[in-house]
Amino acid sequence: MTTGPAPHLLPPMNTPLTALAADFPEVDEARWRALAEKALAGAPWDRLVKRTADDLRIQPVYRETDIAAAGEPFGAPGQAPFARGRTATRDAFLPWHIRQAVAHADPAGANAEILDELRGGASSIELVVDPTGASGVALLETRDVARALDGLLVDLAPVSLDAGAYGLRAAELVADYLRDAGQAAAPPAFNVDPIGALMTTGRIGADDLAAAVAFARAWPDTFPGAAMLRADARPVHEAGGSEAQEIAAALATGVAYLRALTAAGAALDEANAAISFTLAVGPDVLVEAAKLRALRLAWARVMEAAGAAPADRAARVVATTSRRMMTRRDPWSNILRTTAAAFAAAVGGAEAITVRPLTDALGPPSPFARRIARNTQIILMEESRLGHVVDPAGGAWFVEAMTRDLAEAAWKEFQGIEAQGGIIEALLGGALQSEIEIVRTRREKAIATRRETITGVTDFPLLDERAPPLAPAVAPARRGEAPAPRGAVTTAKALAPIRWAAPFEALRDVADAQAKRPAVFFANLGPLAEFSARSNFAQNLFAAGGVAAFGADTPYADHAALAAAFKASGLTVAVLTGSDTRYAAESLEAATALKAAGCTWLIHAGKPADEAAVRAKGFDQFIFAGQDALDALTTLHAALGVKA
Repeated sequence: MTTGPAPHLLPPMNTPLTALAADFPEVDEARWRALAEKALAGAPWDRLVKRTADDLRIQPVYRETDIAAAGEPFGAPGQAPFARGRTATRDAFLPWHIRQAVAHADPAGANAEILDELRGGASSIELVVDPTGASGVALLETRDVARALDGLLVDLAPVSLDAGAYGLRAAELVADYLRDAGQAAAPPAFNVDPIGALMTTGRIGADDLAAAVAFARAWPDTFPGAAMLRADARPVHEAGGSEAQEIAAALATGVAYLRALTAAGAALDEANAAISFTLAVGPDVLVEAAKLRALRLAWARVMEAAGAAPADRAARVVATTSRRMMTRRDPWSNILRTTAAAFAAAVGGAEAITVRPLTDALGPPSPFARRIARNTQIILMEESRLGHVVDPAGGAWFVEAMTRDLAEAAWKEFQGIEAQGGIIEALLGGALQSEIEIVRTRREKAIATRRETITGVTDFPLLDERAPPLAPAVAPARRGEAPAPRGAVTTAKALAPIRWAAPFEALRDVADAQAKRPAVFFANLGPLAEFSARSNFAQNLFAAGGVAAFGADTPYADHAALAAAFKASGLTVAVLTGSDTRYAAESLEAATALKAAGCTWLIHAGKPADEAAVRAKGFDQFIFAGQDALDALTTLHAALGVKA
C-alpha cells in the first residue's frame, strides 16, 4: 500500500520556487499591517513591540531594509569579523563538541560517569572541580586526576575544566597528567580564570592574574591549540544580567587577559588563541543565537583595534545552558528549556555545548537525567542536522538586526567598564554588580507580576507532580580546602547566582510542608461559560503558591446552595468568580451568604473599578492580572494559616 499524492501530481524537482508559490495569494506588508491594526482594535502599535533585558526593541515584523541599512557588516563564515562563525565550514561528523559536565565528588565515581558519557555519545568532558567535593570532583593530586581520567582516550576526547578559584591548581594537575599520559592529547581547555573567580567569590589576589598568565605561557608548545584562559560571562548571566552585560563582561575579561599575555611576551595572535569565551544560553532561541554572534562581532572589533590581522580576530566561543532558567518544580519542563537553549547555541555557532541535566536545580543527576541531556545534543546534531549549515540564522532579518543591536549595546557597556579601569576595577568598585542588580530587579518584578511566565511554576503548576529520580549524594574519599588567593587579597561583592523560579518555589515548599494541603473554595456565580475564565485564572494563581482549588468548575443553582456547599467543604477561605454582570447584580448577596456560612477570608477574582465599594460588601482580597503574584500569594498563605 502506498500513501501520499500520486507521483504524477508532484511538481518536477527543478520547478522554480516562484512556481510553487503561484497557488498562494500574494500578500504585502500593507495588507498585513491593516489586519494587525484591526486586531489591535485601537490599541497603540507599540503593544506588538517587545523589548529585551537591554531595552532593545523586537519589532513584530522585519524587512530586508533592517539589515541593509547597516551595510551587511558581518562578512562570510570564517572571515572577519567572524559574526557568522570562526570557520568557513563545520566538521560533517562533529560540527560542535558535545561537552557534558561531570561533577561527581569522588574521582572514581567521576571516572565512571565520564566513561558513561563518552560511551553514550559525548565527545568532550567538562570536569567540574572542587577540592572540597561540595560541588565538583575533588582533585587534590595528580593521582586523583589519573583516577578520574582512567581509560579516557585523551587524544580523541578533549578535557575541559571548570574549577573556579581552584582553576590554576586544577589546570596544573591535569597538564602534568596529560603530559605524562604517553599519548598526544586533543587540545584541552584548561580555562584558568581568576577574573571569573573574582566574580563568583568576591576575592582576588594581587598575583592571581600573573600566575594564570605564567601558566598560559608555559604550556602552548606542549598543548597546541589549547584554551589556556577562560573569559567567562556565566557569572553575569546567572546573577541576572542582560545579554549586553554578558557580552561586555566577556569582552572586558578577554581584554584584560589579552593585555596581560602580550605584556608577558605573547604575540597578539598567540594571546588570542589562548583565550576561550564561555556564555550561558537561555531559552529565547533567536536572541540567544544573536548573542553568540554579537560576541564574535564585538571581539573582532577589539582585535582590530589592537592591531591584529583580519585572520587573527576570531573568538573561540563555547556555551552552557542557563542555570537561572532551571526549575525544581515541574522539572520535566526543563527538557524543553535546555533543548531550546542548546538549539540557540548551535544556531549561534558555539564550538562546544554543555547541556545541564533536567534535575540540575534538584540535586545530583541520575544516569537517566544525564542521558536526556546528552541525547538532546545528539538529536539536534544528527537528526535535526543543525551543524550541517554554517550560520543557519544568517540572512534572517531579525537575527541579523539583533546581532547588530546587541553588539552595539554591549560595546557601550564594555566602554563603561574600560572607563573604570577595566573589569577588575569595575568589580572591585561595585559598579558592575549594581548595574546587574538593576536589570535583575526589573526582571524579577516582571516574573512576580507574571508578565513573564515560567511554565510549571508561575503558570500551569502541577500540585501532584512526580519528580524524576536523583543520584545519591556522595562524598569524596579525601577532601581538600579552597585555595587562598596569591598575594595580597582584595575583595568585592560577589555575583550571587539566582534562579528566576526560586521565590515561587519557596511558597510551594511552605504549602507542601503543611499537614494538609491548603485549599480555597471556589464560589462560582452563574453557568460555567460565565465564570470559567476567572476561575481558571484563580486556580492557576493559587496553585503557583501550592494552594488547591475546591470546586473550581462547579456551578450553583442559587446563593443558598453556594453557601451550603461552602459550609460542607470545611474550608474557611473562598474566592468569588463570575462575569462583571453577575458581580454587579449578585456579589453583595453572595458575599453575605458566604460570610454567614463561616467564610473568614473572601477573595474577589478581578480588579474592580471601585475597590473601596467592593470591600464594603465583605471582600478581603483582590486577585487580578498584572498584580504582584508573590505578594498576593503571601497574603493568601496568611489567611489560610500556612506557617513556615
